[in-house]
Amino acid sequence: MKGLSLQGWFAVVLTTALIVSGCSTGEKEGSQEKPEKKEETIPKAAHEPKEIMKQKPGRFSGDNYDRKKVEQALDQFPDHLSTEEAYDRLVYLLGENYRPQYEELMSLDPTIQVNEKTPDNKINVPSIEQMNVEILLDASGSMAGRVDGGVKMDLAKQAIREFASDVPEGAQVSLRVYGHKGSNQKKDKAVSCQSNELVYPLKSYDSSQFEQSLNRFKPTGWTPLASAIQAAREDLKEWAGEKTRNIVYVVSDGVETCGGDPVKEAKKLGESGIEPMVKIIGFDVDDAGQQQLKKVAKAADGSYQTVTSGDDLKKYLEGEKERIRREWRGWSNHSKLKAQEKWGEKMSEVEDLLFKKPDGKEMGLAYILEQEVDHLNDAVEYLEKKDKLKDEDSLSEKIRRRELDTDGFFISVRASFREKLRDGKMRRWGDIEEKEEEMNSQYE
Repeated sequence: MKGLSLQGWFAVVLTTALIVSGCSTGEKEGSQEKPEKKEETIPKAAHEPKEIMKQKPGRFSGDNYDRKKVEQALDQFPDHLSTEEAYDRLVYLLGENYRPQYEELMSLDPTIQVNEKTPDNKINVPSIEQMNVEILLDASGSMAGRVDGGVKMDLAKQAIREFASDVPEGAQVSLRVYGHKGSNQKKDKAVSCQSNELVYPLKSYDSSQFEQSLNRFKPTGWTPLASAIQAAREDLKEWAGEKTRNIVYVVSDGVETCGGDPVKEAKKLGESGIEPMVKIIGFDVDDAGQQQLKKVAKAADGSYQTVTSGDDLKKYLEGEKERIRREWRGWSNHSKLKAQEKWGEKMSEVEDLLFKKPDGKEMGLAYILEQEVDHLNDAVEYLEKKDKLKDEDSLSEKIRRRELDTDGFFISVRASFREKLRDGKMRRWGDIEEKEEEMNSQYE
């Protein structure tokens, strides 16, 4: 340090010492500092019931509730909290989890659906059932005979025409004739016994086409009843299923004359997957013929009816229309009862989600609220003992208001669902009555 005076040299040393001392002191103090603890942010508590239903559950909600741990957390609260501050903190700790039950309640479908089978296929509500009607008409030579009212074949055609024109809207109908070729002489037996024809294939009724089909044949030959029943089974085999109703009407005036076994074929028809309803109509049949036709009907688990005139046949088919009307009335009454049951089931769901008493871990929203309010009130009492509240009464009143408003909300939700479900039930009843009236009007 040449050139420096003694005083200057001391000044440099002193300055250097101060700088070094300052640096080392700062470093030491810095190494001893602890990070400042962040204060937890307390969100504003929900006040409106709909918002309360969506609140984030508190740290001690549900099964997490532990009174000692809650009190330890309450001890950390600042002193002299305002009502709002205390309310926010308490809900943050003790708010219950309403969301699962509430969301399930709000997603409940208030419509009433009834899935009852119907006698036709044109119904949109409830479920659909296809009706197929196949008519087997004996066109053997004996059908050219006369009975009271005229020629049997003419009377049969007229009755079948009227019946087919009145099948329910959307139903399908078919007409198969047998024994309509050759003649009833022995030389033509082979030809006649092979005559088995679907003159009107299964489809919706068309008056002009059906009339043309009826005019295509005359009574002439033998009676291949067995092959006609076998053919009917083939005609309907693709219509097996729960939502299909297959009905087979057989109009015959005599026994099998072509060597077939109509009883055996009827049994096969009845046991097939198409599950047909078989109706045998004996038209002016002698005793032997009646015995065979009854066996045919029994083998197919069907029914047999004898008619002796055109009026009898017409009355029988009219009776079939009335039977179908009765089916619709029965369907209507049963469907209404089902709609009532569905209403009751859905109202029970609403009641359980809202007001079910505690059962194990399950309870309704009202009891979740009750549990929350009990825990909040216990916490208020503890905070008061610890002198951490500015106004205990105001806080208790706020919690009481929360309880009353939310209880009222639950009652209004129940009333709303009751009204919606009642409206849904009445609309369904209206649909049912309208469909019954529409279908029955076709038979008036």
